[in-house]
Amino acid sequence: MSFFGKLAGAPDERALESIARNLEAVLNAKRGHAGAVEVFGIGGYDGIHATKPFLGALSQEMLEQVRRHEPRLTEPQLTLIGRDRALWVRFRLSGRCQGEVCSFAILFHSVFRGVRVLPAA
Repeated sequence: MSFFGKLAGAPDERALESIARNLEAVLNAKRGHAGAVEVFGIGGYDGIHATKPFLGALSQEMLEQVRRHEPRLTEPQLTLIGRDRALWVRFRLSGRCQGEVCSFAILFHSVFRGVRVLPAA
């Protein structure tokens, strides 16, 4: 972490990267197929198009998984940003990390169903 980041009380960059890696693993797992933890991951959405009702259900399910499996992120809120030409549905996840405001970009591929989680700048 930079000197000015420490002075500003920003969350540790390594902690943000660790949270992003954990959330990516959780959200890429498919419910019922994640080893011994049956409630780990999001449901299977194969064959379902990225419609408004689907995205609402997906948002709720992702937020539930964040609350359940990432205690370092408190007060989580998930906002749908939109879809891009590469078929990624974009979300912003915000909350508090180490007591400070932090946010992440969550990208959900609407065809392949993969999830990427990145600390937001």
